Parts: sequence; structure tokens; C-alpha cells
Amino acid sequence: MPAHWLQVGPINWRMHPKAVDYPELESILKEPEKNIISRQRGLFGGKSDFVYHDRLVVKRYNVRQPTDALLDLIRPSKATFAFRKARLLEDLGLPVAAAIASGVAPRRGLIQHCYLVMQRVPGAKTYRTFFSTGGDLEHARTVGTMIGRLHGGGLRHRDLRCENLLEDEQGKFWFIDMEGIRVQLASKPERVIRDLRSLYGNFRRCGVKPAAGVLSTFWRFYLREQPRGNRRAFAAARRELFVPRAKKA
Repeated sequence: MPAHWLQVGPINWRMHPKAVDYPELESILKEPEKNIISRQRGLFGGKSDFVYHDRLVVKRYNVRQPTDALLDLIRPSKATFAFRKARLLEDLGLPVAAAIASGVAPRRGLIQHCYLVMQRVPGAKTYRTFFSTGGDLEHARTVGTMIGRLHGGGLRHRDLRCENLLEDEQGKFWFIDMEGIRVQLASKPERVIRDLRSLYGNFRRCGVKPAAGVLSTFWRFYLREQPRGNRRAFAAARRELFVPRAKKA
């Protein structure tokens, strides 16, 4: 079902069809700023601020610097982009925290905040434990399958830090952080190698090496999601990513 629009106070909200399942949304849309934990100092602030409700999360996108304020005059808001990308992942059948609503507040001079209301993943925890312990085969299969489906579906995720990969209380995998999503016309190794480097870099950031069998398991399930004609090229990319290069004499 397509999204629809709802005017609440000064903000015109783009609504997901699932919005009807969240009666608490009405009060949130009336006061999206309520209880937001703000890191903003003066006109400009950090990338975003949040407030967590029982079933929903409100994300406010901040204006980080003057150039962003000028660009916001001519481009769609970050919340609008995130809403569209979340719907795209959802339409492709990928596990993503649903974007329930997005809206843009009236401009105050050069500053214009925008908001994204997202489904809260129940009992969510990040994949940091997986990477900090060297990984295990079960989760390697899951990550390989999900990243493979993302790339096989013509998308990239440029920020595959472990904090942006979630597991709920039932063990289901979820994507978050839609700002990192990019559309690619063809799933080619050179276009996704940056994603895989970012993913592999989680082990280095945690100061550990992958456990035995973790990388091969990840790659086997990743390749299953790629077009058959691309698999040989992806295998070559695997050697570049995961096999240490010999040092020159």
C-alpha cells in the first residue's frame, strides 16, 4: 500500500500504512520534540538525536554545519530519504525497522529540523558481541545471507558498523540506519567492496580475528544471494578483502 499524508499542527507527515497499528503515534506527531535527548549546542548539532518510546523511536535530524543548511534549501530532507529507503528495503522483503512516519518542521531562518518515526526493534542488541568474540557460524550464515540479499537486490549499505546491525529478542536480524543505503544499477564487486571492507573492519575495531570458519561461512551464504553470472568476480573480490597480501621485499 502507498504512503499517505497527514497534517498535524504545522508539520505535514508522510505516513506508512502500518501507522494505524500505533495509536500512540497521534501524541508523538503532535509533539515530536518531547523528551528528545538533545546534543545540539546553539544552531548546529550532532548528526541526530533520539527519544525512545515503548514501540516507536523518534529520530530528529540536526543541521550539522552551515553548508548543510544551504543544501537543505534545495534537496529533500534526510528524513524523507530515510523513509523512502526503508520502504524500499521493506518492499524487497529485507528485514528493516519500518519507517512509520516522516515530517519536516517549519523553517526557522536557515535551520529546519526533520523527523523520522521508526518501529522499535523489540529487545534489540547490536552485532558487537558477534564481532568482538570472533563470530560464530550461525550468525555468520545470517549476516552473509542478509548482506547478500541487500547487494543482490541492487542496494548498498555504506555504514555496516556492528551498531547498525541488530538482533531482536527472538534472534531475527534487522537493518537500521537508512542514511547508509544507496541504490546501484548492477551488483558488481567494485561497487560493494567498500561495504564488505566496512563489515570486515568490525573485527579489527574490536581487536580480534575471525574465528575458524566464520569468513568462509559468511562468504558461502553471501554468494548464494548473488546473480550466478557474478559469482566468479565476487570470489576474486573475496581474496582481495580477506586474504592478507604478501609484503613486498
